[in-house]
Amino acid sequence: MKKLLVLTDFSPNAAHAEAAALRYSAKLGWGIVLYHTLRFIPLIPSDTAGPYVTETTSMLFADARERLSLEADHLKKLAGSVPHYHPDIEIKNGEGTLSDVIEEISGQREIEMVIMGGRSDSALEHLLTGSDTAAVIRKAVKPVLILPTGAEQYIPQYVVFATDFNTADLPAIDFLIDLSETLDFHFDVVHVVQSNEVAADIVPKVTFSKFLAQRGLSCTQIPGKNVHKSLHEYCRAHQANVLAMTHGRHSLISRLFSQSESLTAITDKQSAVLVFPPAFNKSV
Repeated sequence: MKKLLVLTDFSPNAAHAEAAALRYSAKLGWGIVLYHTLRFIPLIPSDTAGPYVTETTSMLFADARERLSLEADHLKKLAGSVPHYHPDIEIKNGEGTLSDVIEEISGQREIEMVIMGGRSDSALEHLLTGSDTAAVIRKAVKPVLILPTGAEQYIPQYVVFATDFNTADLPAIDFLIDLSETLDFHFDVVHVVQSNEVAADIVPKVTFSKFLAQRGLSCTQIPGKNVHKSLHEYCRAHQANVLAMTHGRHSLISRLFSQSESLTAITDKQSAVLVFPPAFNKSV
């Protein structure tokens, strides 16, 4: 069974993401893996076979396991309001930071997408300021959906995919096509044409356009001096509630991160961000 990996730290932001994951699970027919990792494990040095786990460690793991069980029970109760839906919810806890564990846990064969909560500011702002989020989108193997607390928990109706004609965008678009067939959302592929943009090599654009045409899609090009503001205005005008993009050394999101303007200009507190991490291209 395909599954959603839902990262939780038991905060209200995480609970918001868990509730959204439940809606995705019901619509997609996928299971849920509810995951929490302990940042540190207290160890006591030993003269025998190395350090050993303290009683405190065992208590921390037991406490995390109990809280995960409570979260799972809460989600199952919420699922009771959905006719004919009986969620498959698995709980797992790990050791270390998300940076330590996310590659392995998200790389498991049944995991299709990662869902996590952002803070109360915009999801893209959180990508810059949240170290855990930054680690996840750098090292995860599957697409990562980041939901700020203001974002609606409902299934998206309109998704905007921002592109710079990078080849890494191609498998991401195929993923969105497959997802849209089940979730029934519309999505646009958009490229912001800046006034100083020079098309030194038109091959990537031509290749990209042919790829889209084969799938019955096209790329909307919008003029704009500022990529941030242009994307924000386009999303707002079309009432898009998810902005999607790839992340990599030469990707659009990297260029956005290198600029000084606040990323809150791209999306508001009600919008989610779907990021395709660098490793996603290697996993498909």
